[in-house]
Amino acid sequence: MKTSEKELKEIHRLLQLYLNEIEASNLKPLSAQMYQTQSINFVRWISGDFVPGGHLRKAQEK
Repeated sequence: MKTSEKELKEIHRLLQLYLNEIEASNLKPLSAQMYQTQSINFVRWISGDFVPGGHLRKAQEK
């Protein structure tokens, strides 16, 4: 996915705010981890650094 550097910088800023909100919430640890992991992976996908199911595809190729 192609995202401009300016947009990407803003997305990372907003992600950090979101992660801070999760930490400050009363979510149970496993729920908080799920929210964090999924949002981080989404931002990684936007950055071109993540492929959903990528590790599964590599395992199937072996």
